[in-house]
Amino acid sequence: MKSRQSGFTLIAAIFLLVVVALLVVYIANIRVVQQTTLLYGVQGARANQAARSGIEWGIHQSIVNGSCVASTSFTNAAFAGFNIEVQCNRTTHTEGAVAIDTYSLIAISSSGSYGSLDYVQRLIQASVSIDPP
Repeated sequence: MKSRQSGFTLIAAIFLLVVVALLVVYIANIRVVQQTTLLYGVQGARANQAARSGIEWGIHQSIVNGSCVASTSFTNAAFAGFNIEVQCNRTTHTEGAVAIDTYSLIAISSSGSYGSLDYVQRLIQASVSIDPP
């Protein structure tokens, strides 16, 4: 009888090894997914801040300099790897005897190549109206 039961322990040990190995693979996969998700979140936040810096630059150009370039692309040292494009459209309308300039600004920041997994893009719009002194 002893020889008939000697293989049961081996089967249980192999089963336990397979279950533990599958659990380790599952945990490692979850860790990689969490790291990738965190990386994409950080890149999205950086893209948003790069677009905000483009909008602030455009607002500064319109308020301080009174200029509105149709489209300007630039890079910022603080946002290495991001391309920032600022588009501006200036319109003038009158209310009574006062002419008011309105600047419509669009800032687009992007990083990576379109269609790849590391591509990120954000767009922010703003309007600024300036009364003459």
